[in-house]
Amino acid sequence: MENAPAAISGLSTYDTDLSHYLSPFLVQQASEKTKKDYWQEIKLFATWVQKPVQQVTSLDIIEYRRMLEAKGLKIATVYKRLSILRSFFTFISQTWQVPNPALPVRLPKMVDESSRAVLSLQEAMRFLSVIDPSTPLGKRDRAICALLLISGLRTCEVSRANVEDMHEIEGFKVLRVHGKGNKDADCKLREDIFGAIHSYMETRGETKAGDPIFLATGNLGRGRLTAQAIQVRVKHYFRKAGINKAQLTVHSLRHSCATLCLTVGKADLLSVQRLLRHGNIQTTLRYLKSIDHLRDNAVDRNPISLPGF
Repeated sequence: MENAPAAISGLSTYDTDLSHYLSPFLVQQASEKTKKDYWQEIKLFATWVQKPVQQVTSLDIIEYRRMLEAKGLKIATVYKRLSILRSFFTFISQTWQVPNPALPVRLPKMVDESSRAVLSLQEAMRFLSVIDPSTPLGKRDRAICALLLISGLRTCEVSRANVEDMHEIEGFKVLRVHGKGNKDADCKLREDIFGAIHSYMETRGETKAGDPIFLATGNLGRGRLTAQAIQVRVKHYFRKAGINKAQLTVHSLRHSCATLCLTVGKADLLSVQRLLRHGNIQTTLRYLKSIDHLRDNAVDRNPISLPGF
């Protein structure tokens, strides 16, 4: 603590010692988006608790959780905020050898990601078919939805894609994907998906290497299309296709990609892991396990029959 780094600009003056802890913690985070998210969440807690870092107790964090839950926030949001606090105070505990107030605090129970709604093959085709490719907006959205549903990209990865990221490797068309944690990887583009992107790019006119592939439209100008804007467009097509399922989110398209590759496409687990760029194959295995649980379920072997059916 004697060698605490300089304060982070923008922090409120009531507790400037927060920056002494926060600065080295943020340096450990790989992506700029992660740093920004962590800064915002820790700043929210600091503003609420109104205490120097060393005086924060487990009870403070428990009360903070109760406050978040009382506001009706989603479980995933509460989980994220508490996880960030836990990481922050764990870093402080390990670096300066002080007690960790977040250690006794339980995180809310999260729903297994594998239970997220996925599209059937018929629903997936209907979802893509409601996009009108006769307009520049439709061409753009068709290419975006194809990358999400067929190539399994995340919305942030689609948003980050630049013109220079499209190239060829030994005759294969690929897109350099800028993933989570500043991890880059080459994603193979099928001919139909490349064609959809190319069809949209033709509506753009001249482009430069550093230009975003997908542009926003409307009154806000023609800058990079954000991940949030992509989510809005996908939800629009969910409604247009009449697809309304519990737990259906934009990220369900990535889950649907994995599930359909494994079940209908009969792809092997390793190839799907590479497609989704999962660091651990256990993450990919969750999709297969959830399907196997339904296919081979003991309830089908229950000898009790229901009269009248």
